[in-house]
Amino acid sequence: MLLVQSKFFNSILIQTAESNVYIAKPLLVITMLLNLLGFNLSWFGLILFGNIFIPFSLLWLGLHLYWCEQIKREVKLILSIILIGTLVDTLLFSANILIFPNPHFIPFWLITLWAAFAATIAHSLQFLAHSTILQSLIGFIFPPLSYLGGASLSAVDLGYSQLAIFFILAPVWSILMVLFFHLKEIFYGREKND
Repeated sequence: MLLVQSKFFNSILIQTAESNVYIAKPLLVITMLLNLLGFNLSWFGLILFGNIFIPFSLLWLGLHLYWCEQIKREVKLILSIILIGTLVDTLLFSANILIFPNPHFIPFWLITLWAAFAATIAHSLQFLAHSTILQSLIGFIFPPLSYLGGASLSAVDLGYSQLAIFFILAPVWSILMVLFFHLKEIFYGREKND
């Protein structure tokens, strides 16, 4: 018998006529996978091709918003995260932690990447919504590795060693992930199963 205790899994699984059998809600799973695929394509495209890839990422974001059930809330969330992310990366750039070719501004592709990331918070990253500890832990590990990955692909230069950059970005992103899910809760409201 499969017992599902997680709020996340309860939201993507439905119980069949037999009380102990669960199946995935296909449309929700497909939507989450498409969201994740769109973000990852945007990440690789923007990192590898820079500003040239912006139209493709914007096309994906447009499709994302077209399919979004709560478009006004999603737009507020995305714009808020773009603003915060751009501010954070600008501060990291000003402190010579991140180094870009233009000595005055962070690149437009990076701002577009923030938009693509923001579109995952209420969708493919929804599984993090019910655990501040998990949000913080995921933020501590994966986004700093993403910056290091971008640096290894020559999209950004680092002002310090990779280890130092990781430990600068890890606490920043740990806080940011919790903040972004808090913003999601503000804009979308608490879910009915909370």
